[in-house]
Amino acid sequence: MINEEFGHRRLIKRKTCFLTSGYLLLNTTPHLAKFHDISLEGIGIVTERPLHVSGQVKLALNTRKKGLVLVEGKICWCRRTKHGWKSGIAFNKRLSYEPAMIC
Repeated sequence: MINEEFGHRRLIKRKTCFLTSGYLLLNTTPHLAKFHDISLEGIGIVTERPLHVSGQVKLALNTRKKGLVLVEGKICWCRRTKHGWKSGIAFNKRLSYEPAMIC
């Protein structure tokens, strides 16, 4: 599947995520992030500042059913939007549970 807006190829369609916010660690510095969409292999987030493409991040997903879930991933792209900086992150390991469980 080709993402029309950014031209990146995704293997699995992302589901809209209703989590309002969580944290990501970039170089051990925590940043507040709003989660936009999620799949077994990645997540779309919105932050106040741009993220460095190809950088590694750790995400703390505060979920309803599983509590706090920590995942690591690589920043694949980052674009300015009217709501902040939207980034696509590919998880280093595929999630072992259905993303609907955390949305």
